Amino acid sequence: MTLEAIIMLVTMIVTFFCGLIAKKVSWFNTNLIPIQNIMIGVIVAVIEWIITRDFSTAIAVSGLIAGGIYDIGHNLQKMK
Repeated sequence: MTLEAIIMLVTMIVTFFCGLIAKKVSWFNTNLIPIQNIMIGVIVAVIEWIITRDFSTAIAVSGLIAGGIYDIGHNLQKMK
């Protein structure tokens, strides 16, 4: 399975479950995108590392994680 296929599959699954949670929890709904980015980044990095044992690819995927963490920090500052 290629990295693109893994990212696509994980993104679809995480987005589906995040959508279900967002319908029930209003707090999650307002912070959906950053949390979703973090979850996708972590899951894809772990799966890719398990399959290939190539740490450099897992680090490259950490861009999704970093983007999500930045967005959460930015949103929390706006809420104050």
